Amino acid sequence: MSAPSRVLAGAGLAIGAALFVGFVTILAGSAGPQVAVGPSGEPVDTAPPLPPTPSRRPDASPTPTPSPTPRGADPLLGTDGRLTVLLLGSDYRPSHPGNRTDAIMIVSIDPTTGRSAAFSIPRDTTNFPLPESGRYRGKVNALLNHLEQTTGDGYGGMKRAVARAFDIEVDRFVFIGFAGVKQLVAAVGGVDVTLEKAYYDPYYWVTSRRQGWGLPKGTSHLGPNDALIFARSRKGDNDFGRARRQQILVMAALKKVRTLGPTKLPKLLAIADRTVRTDLPLERADELFELFSTTDLATVRRTVFGPRTFASGTAGSSFALKLDVCRAWIRKNFPPVRPLGAWPEPSPAASPEGVLPEGASPEPSPAPGG
Repeated sequence: MSAPSRVLAGAGLAIGAALFVGFVTILAGSAGPQVAVGPSGEPVDTAPPLPPTPSRRPDASPTPTPSPTPRGADPLLGTDGRLTVLLLGSDYRPSHPGNRTDAIMIVSIDPTTGRSAAFSIPRDTTNFPLPESGRYRGKVNALLNHLEQTTGDGYGGMKRAVARAFDIEVDRFVFIGFAGVKQLVAAVGGVDVTLEKAYYDPYYWVTSRRQGWGLPKGTSHLGPNDALIFARSRKGDNDFGRARRQQILVMAALKKVRTLGPTKLPKLLAIADRTVRTDLPLERADELFELFSTTDLATVRRTVFGPRTFASGTAGSSFALKLDVCRAWIRKNFPPVRPLGAWPEPSPAASPEGVLPEGASPEPSPAPGG
């Protein structure tokens, strides 16, 4: 890949990751008005581009040493031959202490076929497995903060906890706060979402004087303010419906960014640089961007691990996952495991008619009369 192409690929990778998780992280507010408004009645940003990293407690356990990549395994795909990424979105606002990840999604893609699947973990899930042993008794949206304070390795701990819970490999993570989401939506010119039925939340405060927001059945174009509301609103149905809408926005964002071409990349990359933390390696940008560009978004299998199929109520609004049912869904819908699978070899470029590849010899001409 040429240097300019690699730059574009790297930009596309970062932008894809930012938008992919950016829409997941447009999170619900607390009771009362769910969006801050200024004197003009327009929503205003109230959070920094990225939430601060929680402080490690003095009595924190040592950070575990990462396991070495097994011999023969691709450093990015691990031992199962598929790329699985943990997407985390924080609802951090200065007025709300703590750094909760109210949006948690896991996405897995097979680089050889483009087959992909995704699931969301509801924020009120309790008794979630800890990275090494035991369970976290609080809600899962506080687990990142807990792991950062107790081990100093919040992101790595979250990857290991999710891997243990669902018996999968988790290769990488992407984390974002929601302050930059409106900038990203505006930069791509909005997104198109399609609903199977109309949605209306009569309690959502759009401005200080306007309450209630909704969309009709069918396809609607959302600008930054409406996209924010679409994924934050939850009183038109519930947290699980909101998680499904967040997934719809993720797919809409990916579809839109793939159609933009290179002219928007510098602006989008600058926004992503301020709003995303990730361990996705830019040295693999060419392969990742190709994967991002060729995945069939229309066939992505996705679900929310909510009650009653995947979870059961424990107390109030808390739920405990039925891990055996969740794992069965993953086995059925995730790309198949390819032990020690690698990225596909690039297809050789076709030579122009009459031009031989370097080092090739022309085939002998048939003998006369042969």
